[in-house]
Amino acid sequence: MNEFQLIEKFFKQPKKNAILGIGDDAAIIPKNEKDYLLLSVDTLSIDSHFTKQSDPYYLGWKALAVNISDIVAMGGVPTFALLSLTVEEINKKWLSKFSQGIKACAKKYNVELIGGDTNRGSMSVSVTIIGDSPRKNVLTRSAAKINDDIWISDEIGYAHLGFALSKHGPTMSNCLKKRALQAFLKPEPPMNFILDNKKYMHAAIDISDGLVSELEHITVEQKLGAKIDVDSIPMHKWFKEHNNQELALTGGEDYQILFTANKKNRNKINNSLKKNKLKGGVIGTITNSKKVEFEHKGKLVNYKKGGFKHFG
Repeated sequence: MNEFQLIEKFFKQPKKNAILGIGDDAAIIPKNEKDYLLLSVDTLSIDSHFTKQSDPYYLGWKALAVNISDIVAMGGVPTFALLSLTVEEINKKWLSKFSQGIKACAKKYNVELIGGDTNRGSMSVSVTIIGDSPRKNVLTRSAAKINDDIWISDEIGYAHLGFALSKHGPTMSNCLKKRALQAFLKPEPPMNFILDNKKYMHAAIDISDGLVSELEHITVEQKLGAKIDVDSIPMHKWFKEHNNQELALTGGEDYQILFTANKKNRNKINNSLKKNKLKGGVIGTITNSKKVEFEHKGKLVNYKKGGFKHFG
């Protein structure tokens, strides 16, 4: 049983007052006649997401950033956050650096930290994020349409290389090392780009567990399919030189946005990507085949690993 099966079996229940409950990047509840409230929570646990040697500044940044990414994927603006922090002991130096990291991320995205909880125990960090979006163009995973273009907002794979480096992974140039570690330690969800272009978008999801896994979330619920051209997916040349595109497609933690849009809006979206200095692009098409196909150099390939799953 993986995390999604666990949620489906034990915690999913019919909605009463929520517009959208379990099953997307964030829950949606009414705010007023024009707007929705968006809410999400994520937990980072020691020895699963970080170690005792992890830099507390970057842990603080990432703990908030991964939650902001959920709101961004819904086309929303993050506004408030609650922090639940469990530590084994009070370490003033560690707490100072951790708080600097979370405050720096909050400042960048204009998020206000308004409360939370502190506990003693095995270290973990949980953030609850609150945001909002106009009702008319909130984004969900389940709004893709047949023949939509499939896009990603920027290059993928860097974060997983950064994770591998933190575990004494593959050798690479110093420039790539720096870029990979930056992506892994300090993700920056592309909020401005999404807000500028969500009027063109149908379905959207953030790439936290790997592109292959996230694409399934977009297609399965509507019983749609997708055809992906692996050679068009923006990633560093390192992956192609090492014939390891699968690592970029399944590694996760990119916190870029995978989305679909009508083909007529290609030029507008491409121009906005350039304006925001992002290297994303069209990587495939939504189909009615009820299956996801990946084509590499003219041949179908099967990425058996899929994506990251807790308990998977």
